[in-house]
Amino acid sequence: MKLFTYNHHLGAQAIPDNVLQPLIESSETIQFKIKKGCAPSLRETIKRQIQLQGWSEEIKVDKSNKITITSMKDNVGLCLQTGNVGRFYADMLKLQTLYLNGKIDSGIVIIPTNNAAKIMGGNLANYERFIRELDLYKKIITIPIHVIGIEE
Repeated sequence: MKLFTYNHHLGAQAIPDNVLQPLIESSETIQFKIKKGCAPSLRETIKRQIQLQGWSEEIKVDKSNKITITSMKDNVGLCLQTGNVGRFYADMLKLQTLYLNGKIDSGIVIIPTNNAAKIMGGNLANYERFIRELDLYKKIITIPIHVIGIEE
């Protein structure tokens, strides 16, 4: 896959190299055909790839509810967003909550680019909009986040 990256509050610098670099390198090697309706299979493909690197299964944001993030490794939270554009705000808040509660030190968001999202279906979350919104809310979303945009 082709990757695009963005650092929010020095995200890449806050993530240990031994966590970030293998994730980037393995993501670049994923062979996946972006097509209409492929979001669930893309999500599963990426989840399998990250779990091979020792990333966890889903992690609860809080014990009192069922809200989760995709994965965690070495105090880095990861959200993989391939769904509706309205859901990426939840990802921002989930990572920020874990950060403020001392559960993670930084976060990674993997999200399709606008080009990929247009092919995959209507009204899907996309990299370009996500980073614009992160910048807009930079005084509220203070966790260091490394955003990875993916496309074929």
